[in-house]
Parts: sequence; C-alpha cells; structure tokens
Amino acid sequence: MHGLGPTRSRVLSLLQSTSGPLTVGAVANQLDLHKNSARFHLDALVEAGFAERATQSSGRTGRPPLLYSATSESPTIGNQHLLELANVLLGEFVAPESDGTERARHAGRTWGAKSREPEQLDLEGLKTHLGQRGFGVAQTSDGLAFTRCPFRDVIDAEQLPLVCSVHQGLLDGITEGSRFTVGRLEVGPRVCRATLTVDAQ
Repeated sequence: MHGLGPTRSRVLSLLQSTSGPLTVGAVANQLDLHKNSARFHLDALVEAGFAERATQSSGRTGRPPLLYSATSESPTIGNQHLLELANVLLGEFVAPESDGTERARHAGRTWGAKSREPEQLDLEGLKTHLGQRGFGVAQTSDGLAFTRCPFRDVIDAEQLPLVCSVHQGLLDGITEGSRFTVGRLEVGPRVCRATLTVDAQ
C-alpha cells in the first residue's frame, strides 16, 4: 500500500526501528548494501517525505556525515505491532465489558511485561524497544514524545481511545520494576507525550 520496493522498505523499516538517526554507512552495513545504493534509497525516502536528513558537527575538519531518520508521516512497514495487538485484544476483549478502558490498560501492561527484555532497562533500550513496535520516540526535557504511532492510521477512530489505553499499559508494563516511572499519556493530534522520571540509585 505504501508503494515502496523491497529494498526501500527494508531501509525505511531500519530507520523506524532504531533509537536514533543513522549514517549512510550504518544503513549500508546493517542491510549489506553498497553505500551508493543505501544513499540512493535514503535520498528517495527523503524526497517522498518518509525520511529526513540532517548534519551533526563532529568538531573535525571536513564535511560532517549526513544523518537520516524516519518522519512521523512515514508509512508503517512492519506488522509485528498488529499481530501483538490482535493477540492482546483477543485475549482481553472476547466479551466486551463496561470497564473497557481499564481492561485495555491492563492488556497493554500484560503486553509490556511479556515483551520486556530481562536485562536492566536503560533509556536507549526503552526507546529501541518501542521503536521495534513501530513507535517513533524522541526524548524531551521531561519525558518522551511519540512522534509516530503505528496504530493511528490503521485503527478505526472510535477504537483509538482504547488503543491509547493499551499504549499506556504497554509503557507501564515495560518499565515495571525498572528505574523509570511513566506518567499519564497525553494524546495529541499527531504527537503524544508522557513524563518520564528516573529513580535515583
């Protein structure tokens, strides 16, 4: 549906699943592509509005490397999030209940707890974990901003509030027992936000 070929889809999927921008060389290495091929597909994604490029000064002489990242308008490539969501909803909403919002949050908490990596969670690990499930995550001064939601454009509008509750529960489940405490998810037209505090050790 997004009209991208297999290689370009792989490039975009990689951008969406990483916790930060990537250089041409990093994309080429991870996907086993020639640098010229990687640059060609990255530039095509930028032209389509699915990726953006920036430069980051390294303090050294010479031209700084270009960094590429997926935009909030890029189409969701993978379907892992849909499969996981379907399993959660089927397990929790076989028979809809009046307390659907709280049940949705409980389902998300179960999802987060089951998908959580056993090792101690750090901020980059949290961002990567969410990125692998289709969320665009950016760190803000007081928490996290979700610049891309994998469900927003594929779930019926009347069901989205329940999905947002699942997302809140997902954050709760992933961070349970970690150094992080996630606040209430503030849902916006395109970007959602949540406070994130780090417990002192």
